[in-house]
Amino acid sequence: MRVYARMLPLLLLACSDQEAPRTEAGGAGPGGSAGASGYGGSGQAGAGGSSGAGAGGLAGAGGSSGAGQGGAGEAGAAGEGGGGAAGEAGAGGSPSAYCEGQGLTARAFAAGPHGKRRGELAGDFTLPLADGSLWNFQTSFSGCESYLFLPDTLVVSQQDPTSLWASDLATLLKRSPRNVHYFFVSRSSEAKAPENIAAMSQRVEGELGKLGAEQAAHWRERLHVVQDRAAALGTWVGEVLQGHGALGFGIDRMQRVRGVGNFADVDRFKAELQAAEMWPWEGNLAYAAHEARYFNAQVELQDALDKEEATEVPIFQGEILEQFAEQEVQLPGAAEMAGFDTLQIEIAMACPDPDKIEFNNCGPWDYLAILGVDDGGTLREVARFITSYHRETRWVVDASPMLALLKGGGLRKFRWDFAPEWNKQPTATTMTLRLSSRGKAARPAEATPLFTGGPFDPTYNATRPPVTVPIPADAKKVELYALITGHGAELYQCAEFCAHQHEFTVNGASHDRKYKDAGSSDACVDQIEHGMVPNQGGTWWFGRGGWCPGQQVEPWVIDVTGDVTPGQDATISYRGLFADLEPFDKLGNIQLSSYLVISR
Repeated sequence: MRVYARMLPLLLLACSDQEAPRTEAGGAGPGGSAGASGYGGSGQAGAGGSSGAGAGGLAGAGGSSGAGQGGAGEAGAAGEGGGGAAGEAGAGGSPSAYCEGQGLTARAFAAGPHGKRRGELAGDFTLPLADGSLWNFQTSFSGCESYLFLPDTLVVSQQDPTSLWASDLATLLKRSPRNVHYFFVSRSSEAKAPENIAAMSQRVEGELGKLGAEQAAHWRERLHVVQDRAAALGTWVGEVLQGHGALGFGIDRMQRVRGVGNFADVDRFKAELQAAEMWPWEGNLAYAAHEARYFNAQVELQDALDKEEATEVPIFQGEILEQFAEQEVQLPGAAEMAGFDTLQIEIAMACPDPDKIEFNNCGPWDYLAILGVDDGGTLREVARFITSYHRETRWVVDASPMLALLKGGGLRKFRWDFAPEWNKQPTATTMTLRLSSRGKAARPAEATPLFTGGPFDPTYNATRPPVTVPIPADAKKVELYALITGHGAELYQCAEFCAHQHEFTVNGASHDRKYKDAGSSDACVDQIEHGMVPNQGGTWWFGRGGWCPGQQVEPWVIDVTGDVTPGQDATISYRGLFADLEPFDKLGNIQLSSYLVISR
């Protein structure tokens, strides 16, 4: 791998006898993403509160508290965990038979350096279990499983202090991938914890008894009720559960410490909660399975990246940005750029303080995040993303046609916009261009800008006349590259939650796309395996018009080579429709960038 250097520099806890968390986590009240109809906008304030006190988190009286601008943190110097039966963490560990049987990539136990902040390598530890046994991390490490730690202080809602432990265990197992361990650890008081631990042990045994022999044996090895409360564990696990892991935390398949989100269930909306101006969706323990799904998707993504030889060009390297940033970057020279046929953009957006809970630490809103490049004095959009509600994110998007804008190489200026001036979102940002060659028959050489978006109203189509583009005689491939998202929540909840459609016509050949899932209750849940972080502190489940919160916007790339004739002009037209009709007033806005890309 070759690397080019850049040029310039919550939620509610159960009961009054709980342990107090060691980090500040002021919850937010009303005034977030969920509007009166239950929908939230991209920056649209509503009655439901995206950063409102959701099920299973830390409740505060006020609005969304600003996150401190702490540093991204450095790796701990030496593993914090207890050695236990396995001794100190070492370089040992080999791919397990379990991983091979499941068809999963296995990783050896990482020797360190270990730490306990989010993103750092998890070190060894030993936990006493309620059945009298000891569980040791390194000894039990398979190399292909994830680990989730769920406290008893996660509750159903602000009005119902029942622990999420009390129900939904069967659903959790049904929804979970098989390669996850769940640890149930009490954060309650010394007086309350024994009762909760005993009750959870009984629930686990009860559910295992309902399973078939194979399933029961499998989950018996992966459901762990911890005997001691978090404050008495004497390991880094207990410290995390009293700090940034007060809502729970995870260790992913890459052995990294990760946060856990809000377990609010889209199917458990309560009108009485909304009437009381509280977060209106109750929690569901089974939503922990979404974290395990996401961990699997992220390691599969990493495996795919690791298999490909790429030249990496850093743009940002962990700097805490608040609203936008411009950066001059040294790309390879034009001759070397001509050898690349693939461009991927990898972005990680982390909370500014890794020692605090993600909620009210990471930015609270689902804003447009746009990467543009200066093209002869004009800023051209290369890729688009949507920030999450309160959670850390990682995205990779294939923007290969945009190599046409970068073909000259050398010093180029990029601009990253991800929050409005009036509501800045401090974020530790890592961004990298990945350049590679996959042996494609042609490489992007020219990109002609076509149409942009605007208010989705009666003038929308009339103000976008056809565009004529000369097709070079040596063109091998011709593609349309479009980034389309709908925003606003006016009439019919358009254009964020309505099924608008878009049609490009190239020399009379029509190509159209309709966002039919917009407005559905849970379409974005299906995107966990495609880059979207789950369990956000807002209405992340709802289907949108071309996007999901906390996910990359996948470009719409259309091969129109067969619609054009090399050496002749091509005429491209475009229109947007709502319910197969011309748009009318109060239908929100369409964010559109589009290009005709010639490859040679």
